[in-house]
Amino acid sequence: MLVAFTILLLAAPAAKDAAPKSEVPKVTALLSKDQPGKAIKLLRKIGKHKDNHAEAIDLVKLIKAPKPKKAQEVYEACFLALKGIGSRKVTRALIALFKHPRLKKEPMFRAGICRALGGSADPKAVSALTDRMRDPDDRVIAAAIDAAGPFRYAAVSVRKELFKAVISVYVPTWNMKESIKPDHKKRRQRAERRWELIAKPSERSLQLLSDITQPDPPAWRRWWNDNKKKKWAELGD
Repeated sequence: MLVAFTILLLAAPAAKDAAPKSEVPKVTALLSKDQPGKAIKLLRKIGKHKDNHAEAIDLVKLIKAPKPKKAQEVYEACFLALKGIGSRKVTRALIALFKHPRLKKEPMFRAGICRALGGSADPKAVSALTDRMRDPDDRVIAAAIDAAGPFRYAAVSVRKELFKAVISVYVPTWNMKESIKPDHKKRRQRAERRWELIAKPSERSLQLLSDITQPDPPAWRRWWNDNKKKKWAELGD
């Protein structure tokens, strides 16, 4: 009888609520062996593990760790994996990375943090994202704007806050591009470069946050002015 019971226990499937294991230590091992390509491949796989909080925590630790040495592509893969996991349990840790003494000076890191925060659509990240929309680097601004789109299912107050921040970059950037004369080449190039970076993510996020479309920046501004105090849930009625 005891033998049969033991066999049944061994044959029983694992508990469904067992916490999934983290594969991030394997990434660390690959980096220690100077195999960044394999590490990036594994990170792409990890990015498909939705809500694996253990891996999200381990990824933040990996990003912060000074060793093993990590190439820019590895860092980018880490942030994309965090975006894919979408864990809200690391929101505070990700926001803290903006002040990390080794990472905060690099636009690539700030942009990566924004992408990861967008993946979780955590309302606690809204203030950090709107702050990054005033970043000195346009690439970071574009990443923060793009991260606003996933908040489409958040409370209306959250969506309005993000919408206001996005349009406050989107419309002035368009105005600047349109107003600079062609003979001011450097200023023109700067304005066009910024527009190229922020235009598409702005339009995408504005559409997702409001669930409508508009033909151009002035139309978006008019819509916002007309509807910012209204109940958005009733606009389609």
